[in-house]
Amino acid sequence: MKCPQCGTENPDDAMFCGKCGRNIGEAKAQPQQSVINEQTQKFVRCTDNRMVAGVCSGIAKYTNLDLNLVRALTVISFLFTGSATFWAYIIMWIIIPEEPCGQIQ
Repeated sequence: MKCPQCGTENPDDAMFCGKCGRNIGEAKAQPQQSVINEQTQKFVRCTDNRMVAGVCSGIAKYTNLDLNLVRALTVISFLFTGSATFWAYIIMWIIIPEEPCGQIQ
């Protein structure tokens, strides 16, 4: 049996991993959760809450931050770095696909 923590192969009757010491007896009793079942979060530009291109609303949704905070940080970043933020925003506008995201807080 493989250890879920370190991946070391252990005997089937082992209760603990020989390398890291993790209790693998519990892992036998509980079915492993599939990573495939978890919904993966995509980074997209949101069409619902956009002011210009939806880049800030996409960042806010992806990072679970407040939309107004992301917009304020973008403006502050633009004031301090100028063209770097501008070009980064333009590149994200071109590269990141857009989708409806629903209401973002």
